[in-house]
Amino acid sequence: MSKINLDTLILYDNIRQDEIVNADVKILNEFDYHEYISYMEAEYYQIQRKLLAKTGYLDIEGTYWQNYICRLIAESENRFSLMSETGKLDENIRTIAIREMEELRKLYHVEWGRISAIFHDAGESVCSMKQKRRKIRSGHRDLVRLALESAANQKTADKLRDYYGQYGCGIFERYQAFVWDEILVGVTNYDKITFDQLIGYGRQKEALIENTEFFLKGYPANNALLHGDRGTGKSSCVKALLNHFIGSKLKLISLNKNHVSQLYRIIESIADRGCKFVIFIDDLSFEDTETEYKQFKSIMEGGIEAQPPNVLIYVTSNRRNIIKETWKDRGDSGEVHSNDGMQERLSLSDRFGLSITFPSPDKETFLNIVKGLAEQEKLGIDESVLIEEALRWDVRQRGRSGREARQFINYIHARVMKEQEKINHSKDI
Repeated sequence: MSKINLDTLILYDNIRQDEIVNADVKILNEFDYHEYISYMEAEYYQIQRKLLAKTGYLDIEGTYWQNYICRLIAESENRFSLMSETGKLDENIRTIAIREMEELRKLYHVEWGRISAIFHDAGESVCSMKQKRRKIRSGHRDLVRLALESAANQKTADKLRDYYGQYGCGIFERYQAFVWDEILVGVTNYDKITFDQLIGYGRQKEALIENTEFFLKGYPANNALLHGDRGTGKSSCVKALLNHFIGSKLKLISLNKNHVSQLYRIIESIADRGCKFVIFIDDLSFEDTETEYKQFKSIMEGGIEAQPPNVLIYVTSNRRNIIKETWKDRGDSGEVHSNDGMQERLSLSDRFGLSITFPSPDKETFLNIVKGLAEQEKLGIDESVLIEEALRWDVRQRGRSGREARQFINYIHARVMKEQEKINHSKDI
């Protein structure tokens, strides 16, 4: 094993400063001089403790150690990865990256078996363990492994360039969904809902998918307003986009109404990135006394700063016009130019190039949604019984919706499970 010099890493400074990597290199470099390093046994086991604590699952077909190195490289945000993400890599940065691949490949190919033997480790080192009896969580980081296993530094650098170009780097490589809390915070367990799970509203789904596909391909695309009755699947459609376009550079940023005033900050932080961002504001509405909508309207269209081509804004609302409108607005409000005031309120909705309506389902559509969900859940209940129960449920509720259909299916599913539990219990007796 040859000596590793972390000081040569200019771009991958996150690896140069990593605590576990430094402890490993300390042992390796001592091992390179002589094999009498038993006095470093404490450091050897400390590496294993920290590595196990930081590895909840494996992203690659490899060892815990290789997984950790691949993760550091995949998430590294440096000049090389950032320029690769945007597709604007210059030759000087590429040259530096090629040089640094030598040390990165040495780290990946550490021979832990030889090191473990020096410390008389009777068991298998955590560093050389592989995941057992469990599927790898994600496959795309395996491309980083393949890059490091390439025969030459140039090939490794070029494969990493392609990786960052496809999946991004830093926090945007690691997460697909985000919330805004003064900074972008990655969401690990975001809603995995798919369009197949959303029964009905085919035209609405197609319109949203098409607009998002245009956006991802770099074609002109519109900000979208999804409006209609509550529980009709507006927000679910937006969230389903992440799963529909999985493997793309689409990122979803969830923003609540209280943070609308910080839209400029959010857009500024992502404008120069190579990923595509949908800023999602759910259930947006303004009272007629609120004036924050004027700033939001300026951001949407009409402000001095243009909306970046890698950003779209998708809004859901129960109101078509977003801003509350009263009969007073349509009658004698006391305002000299009352029509101007009304036009001011209506103009916000007009800023959305795509407006999609989600009406409440009629009886037939509601029952079709129920039957579709029951089939997805594989409930195995007679259709006539299902319909009868659904109509009873509908009478007790306050308006039909896809959400109501889902709640009904949850109820029926629980009943089926309870009946099966009784049957199993009676068999045991």
